[in-house]
Amino acid sequence: MTADTGGFRAAVRAETRLLTTRPWDAFVAFGLPLILLVVIGAMLASGVIRHAPTAVVDQDRSAFSRAAIRNMQASPGVRVAYSPATLDAALSLMRQGKIYSIAHFPAGFSRNAFRRPEQITVYFNGAYQTVGALSATGQSVAIAAAAAPILEQRARQMGAPASTLQPPAVQVSIVGNPQLNFELFLGGLLAPGVLHLLAACSAVLAVGRLMDGGSFKAFRHANRGRTAAALIGRLLPHFIVFTLWGFAWIVWLCGFRGWGVAGSLPLLLLGMAALIAVSVALSALLVAAAGDIDTAFSATAVYAGAAIAFSNGTLPLDHAPRFARIWSDILPYTYYLRLQTSQMVTDGAISGVLGDLAVLGVVTVAALGLAILAVAWRGKREPKTETLSFPLPQRGFLAAFGAVFANIVRTRPVASLLILAVGLYAFYYPAAYSGQTATGLPLAVVAETDTPLVRTLVQDLDAARAIDVAAVARSTADAQALMRRGAVDGVIVLPKGFEAGLARGAPEGVAVYLNGGYLVRATSVGKTAAAAVLDVIEKRLDGLPEVARAARLAPTLRQESLFNPTEGYGDYAVPAVSVIILQQTLLLGAGVIAALRRETRAAPVRLSSRLGLWAALTLIGTLSTLLYFGFVFWVQDYPRGGDMTGVLVTAPLFAAAVSALGLWLGGLFDRHERVLQVLVGTSAPLFFLAGSAWPHFMMPQPLVWLAHLSPSTAAVPAFVGFNAMGASLAESWPRVALLTGLAALYGALFLLRTDRADDPKIAARP
Repeated sequence: MTADTGGFRAAVRAETRLLTTRPWDAFVAFGLPLILLVVIGAMLASGVIRHAPTAVVDQDRSAFSRAAIRNMQASPGVRVAYSPATLDAALSLMRQGKIYSIAHFPAGFSRNAFRRPEQITVYFNGAYQTVGALSATGQSVAIAAAAAPILEQRARQMGAPASTLQPPAVQVSIVGNPQLNFELFLGGLLAPGVLHLLAACSAVLAVGRLMDGGSFKAFRHANRGRTAAALIGRLLPHFIVFTLWGFAWIVWLCGFRGWGVAGSLPLLLLGMAALIAVSVALSALLVAAAGDIDTAFSATAVYAGAAIAFSNGTLPLDHAPRFARIWSDILPYTYYLRLQTSQMVTDGAISGVLGDLAVLGVVTVAALGLAILAVAWRGKREPKTETLSFPLPQRGFLAAFGAVFANIVRTRPVASLLILAVGLYAFYYPAAYSGQTATGLPLAVVAETDTPLVRTLVQDLDAARAIDVAAVARSTADAQALMRRGAVDGVIVLPKGFEAGLARGAPEGVAVYLNGGYLVRATSVGKTAAAAVLDVIEKRLDGLPEVARAARLAPTLRQESLFNPTEGYGDYAVPAVSVIILQQTLLLGAGVIAALRRETRAAPVRLSSRLGLWAALTLIGTLSTLLYFGFVFWVQDYPRGGDMTGVLVTAPLFAAAVSALGLWLGGLFDRHERVLQVLVGTSAPLFFLAGSAWPHFMMPQPLVWLAHLSPSTAAVPAFVGFNAMGASLAESWPRVALLTGLAALYGALFLLRTDRADDPKIAARP
């Protein structure tokens, strides 16, 4: 056995022993991934949004409005939960979060409908865009179905033949996800991203504990200068554990949940292994290059914590700022997600997958090589002593209150979380969504014939803001091959004889195929394509006799987005995500303070001093919240100022609950770095559990109850309601009351906890 082999095996055994015998290491490797994957799986199991609560304001009270309401009640997508007498009452229900859309039938509508153009408006909550838009679509379809028989009867009275009432149908098919199922979309996006972050954080501490005062001298000496094999051996158990978790998720989603694998399962598994490999390799490089665990954790949170947002998996970054596009191309998760979508959902070309695998492989090898060189360099340096502490006076509210601010400035890990991270994330994360809407998405059009109408339709599609006609193909197979290669996001198929069929009143349908791996893109392309087709049809009907335009007598259905009039994705996502950022930075900062005091065996303090600590952190959290919802939202033009009274009342309650929770949790950890290692990976699941992107009525009720233990679950709808929707305190009182209760609960847990100045469970630093 060579010395290198022996050192490698010894390192593997040593790290495996730590992962299986130390409670917190074991929890991070085995317990936390299991908990988060179970939460994600349970949260998204229902997949398709059903029975979204809606309201109907029926001021017409006609046979038509009653028929439309019956259709809504029979629809699987919506549930008529309320029937308020006025639109104002319905809007109050929306601000309270009880409904997502409103169908309004104005008084006297039926007297004029089907004789001259009239309008029915379906309002939806644009601040909760995903469920709001789907809910509005369900109500609109029900209204259109109720109008159809009345329209046909009216057309017969006008003498219009039946054939003239048959506009070409636009059939939209989602390739790889025909049900528009969010379990496949969000599950495939969220779980690998969480594992990517957990693996990176686990590896940061694994390499960091080999270092002493920014030096690997002791590590180099223990391994007789052969640090490369020992470093790889230390990383290998983390790679194996989190790769197996990734495989388990693929088996769960594609096997037990029945989604299957459209492409190659071996390539999909290899891609997951490559993602975890690059995660642990980059962690080793960050620790060795920075010479500091806390800095490495912060860098990991920046690149891996926001990887989902910058991955092109939600809003496409085609027209985002240059920084967002460049950063997306740098992040390894972007390449993995493209590979996964190609092989799991759309049966993409293997050539593209090999390119993504090559990028992940090259980055892994390069990062590992640079980490080995950095470890060797730091192995020649003498350790530098850095004493971290967070002293507090034993008693005195005001004394402790002032000491917190003095300590924050000189305690680097705390300052980076409570000051630097708050400022950084205010502008870093929103950069992914500053494009607001999907624009210029590449599309292929299949046109077997070249007629004036077909050319007009192609030109109209190309002129649409959301679409760029990247190719005109002569066969569906050629166009779909472009989509599988990722060259286009959708395909529109115009059938042969399309113009002739439209002229004689019996047109064939138009097929639209969209990439099911990216539902936000699919929705945008589908809406734009359907609108362009119908616009061309409308122009064509202008040339027909008046009697053949009876279809125009149908009431106009207008969907209006409330609280987000542009339907911008940033206006929808950033206000909710900002609450998670505020919670996590304050939670981590408070947790690091408590863990650092335990780690350094700080002397116990009296109740008054604890109250001073809690009050200081509450003030910091309150000021950060007001900074976001005032200055930051104003600079970036996000919805704000709807009800500042509600914000001013709720911000201190939110900050008190989060800081108390952080102080209580931090006291459970054996070293302050554990706070980041354990809690950073919970950010994305907590965002979805808050009910903004995925509604609570689609989650198992026990999970919703547990979700409310996180302050963000009440704070997200409260602050979104105050800022974007103008909700009053009376309309938001359940959320404000819950935050008050959480502040009291976690405050009691922190204040009544017994300090342990000399705790034998605190692990000695290796």
